[in-house]
Amino acid sequence: MKKRVMTAGLVCALVAALALGGCAKSGDDTLLDPGNPVTVTLWHYYVGENQQAMESAVAEFNQTEGMEKGVFVETVAMGSIGELEEAVTNSAKGVINSSEMPDLFSSYPDKALEIDGMDMLCDLNEYFTEEEKQLYVQDFLEEGIFAEGRFLVAPIVKSTELLYVNETDWDAFAQDVGATDADLETWESIYDLSQQYYNWVDEKTPALWDGKGMIGIDSVANYVIIGNKQLGTDIIDASSGGVVLDEAALRRVFEVYYTGISMRYFDAVGKFRSDDIKAGDLIEYVGSSSSAAYFPTWIEKNNTQSDIDLVALRYPVFEGGEPYAIQQGAGMCIAKTTPEKQEGAAVFLKWFTAPQQNITFAMTTGYLPVQAQAYESGAFAAALEVLGGGEEDLQNVGKVYEIALSQITELNTYAAKPFAGSYDARSLFQSTLMEKADAGRGMADTLKAQGLTADAVIKGLDVDAKFDEWMTDLRSGLDALGISYSGG
Repeated sequence: MKKRVMTAGLVCALVAALALGGCAKSGDDTLLDPGNPVTVTLWHYYVGENQQAMESAVAEFNQTEGMEKGVFVETVAMGSIGELEEAVTNSAKGVINSSEMPDLFSSYPDKALEIDGMDMLCDLNEYFTEEEKQLYVQDFLEEGIFAEGRFLVAPIVKSTELLYVNETDWDAFAQDVGATDADLETWESIYDLSQQYYNWVDEKTPALWDGKGMIGIDSVANYVIIGNKQLGTDIIDASSGGVVLDEAALRRVFEVYYTGISMRYFDAVGKFRSDDIKAGDLIEYVGSSSSAAYFPTWIEKNNTQSDIDLVALRYPVFEGGEPYAIQQGAGMCIAKTTPEKQEGAAVFLKWFTAPQQNITFAMTTGYLPVQAQAYESGAFAAALEVLGGGEEDLQNVGKVYEIALSQITELNTYAAKPFAGSYDARSLFQSTLMEKADAGRGMADTLKAQGLTADAVIKGLDVDAKFDEWMTDLRSGLDALGISYSGG
């Protein structure tokens, strides 16, 4: 589903709200000259309307704060986050035919740590005073602060992960089986309900084993990381610069996902799980709060369009675990280029993350603003009102803000501190678990074709043996990557 542009309505709301000041200043000393403006090149990975929102913000900066201070920002869309990271890495390494290093670029913490290892990043402590840093939501700020207090990634916008539910179809199923939203609070209960949902759909036709999955997971890596954290383990352990393989925690994480996917109680069909909702292949998925505008307002059912409603719930927790939820979102880094360009980039970051600008950009793109004052402002409330009075997809975004904010303020949010190689470790968690589950699905399909019962099929999946294989895959994969690990 196409995401609509919200900028115009939000700007009107912000103008009506008033009462917001400009960005903070770190001092009177400056290398910038309005009569001889410096050009700052900004690389980002935004596409579509997100790209338009970024370019609109930059155009406003260039015509206001930038013109006053002597800074002109030039944006370059670099494609996906993967393409951006590859381009930045090549520039930092001086690869032949690579582009000149940008002055400012979007980055996740693990990539920033890698580029900093090449001595190519500025410590933002040089440009942000302690008072200025205190303006930010501290959990958001700390994600970009590394060993010895080095401040490498400025928060721009943030998100968390939520459970998205096609409320219309969920209610029909829940009423039949006597379930409530409270039954979606734990992964174990979700697994049990997914099995019931598959059977519930299956019973509507004479054929066997033609049920449907109830739920999907957008980021399997996040599922592994936050599941371990809920169960008491930092699987990404920056303090030791390695991975912690807690077999007890990993066994629980593995069983729910492996069995769920193998038995088709969980599913992943399209590119994104919101696509699976629209196609009617799922009725729930776990994904970023920033994906709210992509949740469909209708699905294809029996060759006709059927309207659906959205309810967003908190991220599920493993039984007995602590209610942690992921905190995520790329920030921006300032590269070591020239003193003038570095100062100009910092001026832009301060302006861009100040509440007035940041509310507009964040809520246009479905993210959360990063400064604490933003949530106390009339502009934030006005923006929510605009969303609530908009078309259905915009109303969905408004619904998600309420639950996302309550999750962030009332629960424990978590962002794993990276180390050199942690990005590869994340990828390994995801790829190996998905490969095991895909193989399990093939095995289960074969057993189903033999006429076995569900219990017999699950027994045939041999979860214990497959978990041991997964642990072997993780250890050998980490060894190949040169990443140390403990436990397991």
